Amino acid sequence: MKKSWLLILSVIMAALMVVACSNDDESTSKTGENNTKASTKKDGPFVYVAQQVVGTVDPAKHTDETELISILNTYDPLVYPKIEEGVMDPGPHLATEWTVSEDGKTYTFDLRDDVTFQSGNQFTANDVVYSIERMIAIQQGFSWLWKGVLEPENVKAISDTQVEFTLNNAYAPFVSTLTQLFIVDSELLKENTVDGSYGEFGDYGQAYLENNVAGSGPYKLTEWNRGSHLNFSKNDSYWKGWKDDQLDEVQMKIVTEQATVKTMLNSGDADMIHQWLTVDAYEEFKKAKGIVVEEASSVQLQHIPINMAKAPTDDINVRKAILYAFDYDVANNQILNGATQAVGPVPIAVTGHNDDIQPYKRDIEKAKEYLAKSKYSGDELTVEFMYLADTPSQRQLAQLVQSNLQEIGLKVELNGVPWTTVTESTTTPETTPHMVVISDTLKYPHLDSHTYGIYHPSAHGSYRSSSWYDDAATTKVLESARNSIDPDEQLAFYKEAQALINENAPSIYVANPNHRIAYRDYVDGYTYVGILGYDVGFYYLSLKK
Repeated sequence: MKKSWLLILSVIMAALMVVACSNDDESTSKTGENNTKASTKKDGPFVYVAQQVVGTVDPAKHTDETELISILNTYDPLVYPKIEEGVMDPGPHLATEWTVSEDGKTYTFDLRDDVTFQSGNQFTANDVVYSIERMIAIQQGFSWLWKGVLEPENVKAISDTQVEFTLNNAYAPFVSTLTQLFIVDSELLKENTVDGSYGEFGDYGQAYLENNVAGSGPYKLTEWNRGSHLNFSKNDSYWKGWKDDQLDEVQMKIVTEQATVKTMLNSGDADMIHQWLTVDAYEEFKKAKGIVVEEASSVQLQHIPINMAKAPTDDINVRKAILYAFDYDVANNQILNGATQAVGPVPIAVTGHNDDIQPYKRDIEKAKEYLAKSKYSGDELTVEFMYLADTPSQRQLAQLVQSNLQEIGLKVELNGVPWTTVTESTTTPETTPHMVVISDTLKYPHLDSHTYGIYHPSAHGSYRSSSWYDDAATTKVLESARNSIDPDEQLAFYKEAQALINENAPSIYVANPNHRIAYRDYVDGYTYVGILGYDVGFYYLSLKK
């Protein structure tokens, strides 16, 4: 490929792979493994415990971790992180290779010719065209990645095994974003289309995908009991093939109570559990027989977006008062057990982080000064703080904020809710709370994910953008970053954007926490990837003999 202007992608990926993905690096550690014989798995499917309900299995609509896990295991994306090489940069998958034009606008992908969908239909370039057209038309999920960048008519099937994307302008993270383009079986969906608002495409198969899958992925969805579990069975004809020790049957069980999750893993009723328990829970697992705890430095951002479109947090002085009142030391050292304080929107470990940004520190007097300067000075102010009721660390952060802000005369009403309420509430500025706890993993392997992906107006309407940030200067810089074909200039723009965002105080940047996950000691093949949902690809797991 002739793409010297994409050198920045290689640089970013090289750093991310060291930070987030290498099992040989000091940043990743396992406890609980030893040379003794592994414990024995109970009869039945492999049980993975997830922390929240799955709202959709439609690959044009997914937004969060559990939804992506469901889709990742039943569909194939065009490109896939190089998990088998221990890195997160995008590599061949359904696409075998690609080239890009000198102006950075035209991408041509060569496709595999040996892939069939679970229906038996052959995968071709027409399915790629249909999938991207469908995402852009429905305008949900991760469609914002290509908003203003790609027009559906500019995606062409050159042949059955070649597809061409012509962008409106150069777009730095384009190949990385294609980790979120999951390819649907266009023939199957056309056969199951009902009347809808998309002309000849009807409803684009949305009704069908409310309960069915149209993918080529390694697992078939055999049962979905909403709020309880999803059952998967291996796709015998999966194009990558199978080994004897891989997982045949998997159940993703939704369990929100931490005590129940702990009991399940300790007893062997669960084989692997999610990353969202308290740090103390994983510390307990480290001492338990038959359990492995894997811990790694992460490229995750845990923060508390502040709604900039709703009074009184529409005033920057109120927001800065909140940022200076917050106790970062208590949050990171006590609640998150030694996490690193976040410095701006981009995790510190990501190449391209602006190291010149100064983090906010607790200063009650400065907080009171900013509150006194606000247009709401002298008023009795009350703000709503939303958090996940079933996540202990979020409840603790909510209580910390309530206590901290009480010191400066700001009343905080706590609202513990399920995840579905967070995603539904943050679709409009009016329904978005003043503050909400968000843990934001890289959605695609690029610096752009935590800048443009959160703070450009095109991202509004998602929980990621619940600050409703809208600053003309930042928007201009972010667009310049995406459109630049010079690596140094591109990085400079992304760093400038970080400085502008941090100065405008749209969020309490709490932590870049460590990633932790636990599983029984007979489980093999787990690799921390660092991209939303990609850590839990069941195809890559196996059982020790």
